[in-house]
Amino acid sequence: MRIDATRVVKLGLFLCLALTFYKGFMKLPEVYPVLDPERFYRGLINDGENSLVMKERHFDFNYQTGLAVAMRLREMRERGETPPDTALVTRERAELALGKCLAKDARNADYVLLAQEKLDRARRLKAEGWSLGWSLGGADFPRFDDLGAEAGRP
Repeated sequence: MRIDATRVVKLGLFLCLALTFYKGFMKLPEVYPVLDPERFYRGLINDGENSLVMKERHFDFNYQTGLAVAMRLREMRERGETPPDTALVTRERAELALGKCLAKDARNADYVLLAQEKLDRARRLKAEGWSLGWSLGGADFPRFDDLGAEAGRP
């Protein structure tokens, strides 16, 4: 049998297609927890932990920024400074920045809670040995309405 460039390219393309199919197949929630459960759950928990750490960092950074802006505002008031409108930091801009930081703090606090819920959910799924399975319904299959009410949603 003769090896030529066309056959090598066709074989390479076929192997790439087979690898793509395998990788895509292993991403299916029906397959991945069944064939490689430890890696699946480790990935879920790792993703939840990373999300939580990132959200906590965002919250901490924004909180410290707000403290710095509040301190600068307090210093300006105590010293009676009234920078000209052409200055980089004016009292109005500092007040606006502080309001923005407070709004971000509220939002980031919610994000931290959501990330904690995501991590708790991943740990619960691992403890339960959750798998989507191949059936799409049945008598014991929970309805989405019930799942929403379970989580405290309307």
